[in-house]
Amino acid sequence: MTVVPVKQISSKATLAKDVYTPLGGLLFTKGTVIEEKERQFLEAFLIREVEIEESVETGPSDKLNGTKGKRKAAARESGQSAAKQKDLETLYQRTVKSFRKVLKNIESGSPIPLLEIRETITPLLEKGKDHPEITFKPQKTRAKEDYLYEHPVAVGLLSFVLASWLGIPEKERMQVALAGTLLDVGKTRVDQRILWKPDKLTAEEFAEMKRHTIYGYQLLREVPGLNEGVALAALQHHEREDGSGYPLGLPGHKLHRYSKIVAVADVFHAMCSDRIHQQAASPYLVVEQLLRDSFGKFDPKIVYTFVNGIIRLSIGTVVELSDGRIGKIVFTDQNNPTRPLIETNCGMVNLLNEKNLYIKQIL
Repeated sequence: MTVVPVKQISSKATLAKDVYTPLGGLLFTKGTVIEEKERQFLEAFLIREVEIEESVETGPSDKLNGTKGKRKAAARESGQSAAKQKDLETLYQRTVKSFRKVLKNIESGSPIPLLEIRETITPLLEKGKDHPEITFKPQKTRAKEDYLYEHPVAVGLLSFVLASWLGIPEKERMQVALAGTLLDVGKTRVDQRILWKPDKLTAEEFAEMKRHTIYGYQLLREVPGLNEGVALAALQHHEREDGSGYPLGLPGHKLHRYSKIVAVADVFHAMCSDRIHQQAASPYLVVEQLLRDSFGKFDPKIVYTFVNGIIRLSIGTVVELSDGRIGKIVFTDQNNPTRPLIETNCGMVNLLNEKNLYIKQIL
């Protein structure tokens, strides 16, 4: 076991001890073999030296065969991942299209078809539960007006995943998903001229828009097969922990758990989306805003669980930085989830050290 400066580490050196970032995040575990990319990671986190142990050198033939095998496996895995992603995006758009028809029928006065809604969203929940990032990747062919129909589907999926991360019993997760999917159903009772108005709403129009929470509660509270939390989520998803929300100005201890879950999913997807009155923001800037708002606006446990889950799924994601460079997320420090390590063609970029940069968008 020897302490060696990072710049002098030889190829195939093996770590004899875990390596942590300056702020305490685990970077590499004991036994990791250090090659050029790992050495770049260490330098990007300003780590000067590490403890290594002697490793058995493999022969040239073993090295060559091993490298070829890794490349083939990586290429195969990449192709499978791309195919799965395309299938998921197709399913997501198909679900949005089906839910649009459901909402149109409700707008016309039809009762809420709970069985049809469950059948519509269940395939997406099953396939998308491990890939909620589909809900904040840009949908370039979508018009801003379609946000009204896409948003509930995205919030339903995010709420379902968040319920799982929070350890909510599996038998309850469908109810949480329905709470997210139906949180804005009250907008089917709002004057369509207000709902689609391209200009800023007047005070009277905004007051009517806010009544969608009450309309939603009235529509959902008597629907067989829905528990009370689903209706309360429609009523309370704009309430805040400090009592500053609407329609009743209730504080956190009076809010249903479903309401708190869908509120986080609702705000996240809304801010990451192009809307009639607002352009989409970077998901990473939205995450930073959520973390700030966890002090007073949202339940801190729910926010931190959501943020850590989303960031954990981001490894390998291709992003554009604020200076125009394109790169791939290769490491995220749990203590600083919005400032990951990015691999670009020009080398590693550690956003923890580059305070003037941020992730502009996910590609």
